[in-house]
Amino acid sequence: MKKRAQEAEAARGRKEGGEQSPSPSGEKFYFSSRKWLRILTEFVGTYFVVFTIMAATCWITLTSLSPVYLGIVAFCAYAGAAAVFQKISGAHFNPAVSFAMALSARLSWLDALYYAIAQVVGAIAASGTLFGLLKFMPSDLNVTPQQWWELLANTFDSSASDRIKVGLGFAIVIELISTFIVMALVLKGVHSNGKPRRSYFFLSALGYGTATILASFFTGGGFNPAKATGAAIMGAAAGVPGVGVELWMFWIIPLLCAAVCALINTIFCGLGNPKDKIKKEAGAEKVEEEEEEEAENSLWEAQKELKAQDEVGTEEEGSKKE
Repeated sequence: MKKRAQEAEAARGRKEGGEQSPSPSGEKFYFSSRKWLRILTEFVGTYFVVFTIMAATCWITLTSLSPVYLGIVAFCAYAGAAAVFQKISGAHFNPAVSFAMALSARLSWLDALYYAIAQVVGAIAASGTLFGLLKFMPSDLNVTPQQWWELLANTFDSSASDRIKVGLGFAIVIELISTFIVMALVLKGVHSNGKPRRSYFFLSALGYGTATILASFFTGGGFNPAKATGAAIMGAAAGVPGVGVELWMFWIIPLLCAAVCALINTIFCGLGNPKDKIKKEAGAEKVEEEEEEEAENSLWEAQKELKAQDEVGTEEEGSKKE
């Protein structure tokens, strides 16, 4: 009987398009069953997010708009990418997020490593694409490649005109606060088994948008180590001084903050009666699944009715012609 129930549960997971893979704690998390597709998704999603934010940074600087607009762009970029990919890979797009998921047993350590590699490669590819495109910018702008990448690279002692120079201590505090905002909302957006909630795309995007507005004045928003790495490599290629030396902070601080947030989240989830929490969460997931299924059925019925009306209209037109 128990075996049959497990088989039924696995079949339901396959039907939903996700894999129920055992985590170190014995729980299960729901992603695509194809590992290569999950890795490719993280690459594509990170590429899209990093390229969009960097290109928007250039445009916003040229038009002298407020950094608030950059926060809006970051919100839209992460929300769009997460809405498309969250059911395939979990839509992390950030090594710090994958690290936190692995620490809280929502993702295997091997998958976290694959994700991080894909994210860094995606960010480097996005930065390289923009590096090439900036060479074709109109010459009358009088902006050199070095000036572009001083603007785009994550540093705390930048000579970029729109950045406030700060010391190491101030930069660390800013990065800790901004990364905490991101991690708190990202972890709020997933179930204890790693399955993204329906609100995940909005919560994660809200975290990134808010953190971008906060940190863009000082460090350029380095709470995503993949983005910081891509920008540092292209910044070094453009001759920006100090980007490689300062890159360590944009890895250590986000990973440290991710570890603390994962620990707090794990402790919080462990408080109270675990069985009651599991039942409550399972009930919430069931309600979400039923609502999604009802919405899909309603859409299918509407399409079916519309098709039937079209067929009736076609038959009436044919009979009139006869």
